[in-house]
Amino acid sequence: MSTTLQFLGATKQVTGSKFLLETHGLRILVDCGMDMEQRDDELSQSFHFNPKSIDVLLLTHAHIDHSGLIPLLVKEGFEGQIYCTYATYHLTEILLFDIARINLKKAKSRKKRFRIDFYGPREVEDCLDYFQPIDVEQKTALNQEVSFYFRTAGHLLGAAHIVVEAGEKTIVFSGDVGRSNYPLLKNPVPVPVADYIICETTYGMRVHQDKNPEKIIGKIIHDSCVAVPGRLIIPSFSVGRTQTLLYILHKLQVAGNLPPIKIFTDSPLARKSTHVYQDFAAYLNSKARHFQDEQGSLFNFDNLFYMDDMNSAEEIDNYNEPCIIITSSGMVKGGKSEDHVFRNLKNSYCTLLFIGYCSEGTLGRQLMDGVKTFRRNGQIYNVSARVLSTDVLSGHGDFNNLMDFFKTQDKQRLQKVFLVHGDEDAMQNFKESLEHQGVNKVIIPEFGERISLSA
Repeated sequence: MSTTLQFLGATKQVTGSKFLLETHGLRILVDCGMDMEQRDDELSQSFHFNPKSIDVLLLTHAHIDHSGLIPLLVKEGFEGQIYCTYATYHLTEILLFDIARINLKKAKSRKKRFRIDFYGPREVEDCLDYFQPIDVEQKTALNQEVSFYFRTAGHLLGAAHIVVEAGEKTIVFSGDVGRSNYPLLKNPVPVPVADYIICETTYGMRVHQDKNPEKIIGKIIHDSCVAVPGRLIIPSFSVGRTQTLLYILHKLQVAGNLPPIKIFTDSPLARKSTHVYQDFAAYLNSKARHFQDEQGSLFNFDNLFYMDDMNSAEEIDNYNEPCIIITSSGMVKGGKSEDHVFRNLKNSYCTLLFIGYCSEGTLGRQLMDGVKTFRRNGQIYNVSARVLSTDVLSGHGDFNNLMDFFKTQDKQRLQKVFLVHGDEDAMQNFKESLEHQGVNKVIIPEFGERISLSA
């Protein structure tokens, strides 16, 4: 029986994961992500297949670059089931409604609807009816020849590797590989011996700082808010990264290492996601569960203020004492973070701390790259604020974690490895490293390429 795999996203770039597996009479879509690097390009968000022809969608995790086009998939005719873990379902629901809100805002400002990537709350509600959450490790049959199960991947609450068993073939989709000993989350669980592996390479040529996150974040807070009586602005992804940061700050406070200053977080999405993390504590590691038992909460502590109303940004900016501001988006591409950043670029008493990946072309990446002058709405902004970055809170596994992902593999059995979800340089570096370790037939696929998995 012929088996093919087509690469319809995240090829030679990080975002937009979509992979079409055809095997034993089934058309299985793995992830249905939005291309965040070309969000407003209609062609980049269109499907290169008939959604009605897809039998099932398997979702690795909730992040929009993996889930963001699901409402459009249903809108255009998909009628199959969408499988994911329970935590992924709840986080995806929150994220999709947030994108719907943004779409409505954009449509109103442009006085038209998006032809391709637009969807609103109604489309999100419709797609949620097709979700079928299941437990990690629960093997599910799709027909007599094909089954799959999820395995803990770390990276984000509920995130999973996907193991597909198709006849005698085992096909593994890494999803986003997490880190070992990461705050909050369980370690990634090794995948079984496989015939084919589709692996992400976000940090395929980078090793994370091997340091204590609490010590690193604590020192930055002291230098930015105590040694210098200033404000620390931390652009942060609302789902995942903000919860990890709040957990670290809570631990610093319990240990007596957090100064008595106000901490503001002004993302309603982050607050909703934080409730999901509390509700699914069973997905967290033992240290986090023990901390929650001792403290009664992972994320709520003295001097933390959730600012959800429309006037919160102005209220925060008018606060003139040393403080920490946690705001989204993490890449400073729209959202409240962009307003906070531009209001404080000229402030030499302000520190901007980036704690996650920023795509090319985003304000976050430009600041991290050292750009000193910006223009916005006809006004010129010279950067006087201090700009820092750290990867100690990154949820993506680094080069070493990705290499560990292959430790369980039988190199003689492994037929092909496909590298996706990374910059081309990172893919090439990781390809050469795998080949040096004796892993043969490592492929960097092109967009739209369909490859036979028939041995």
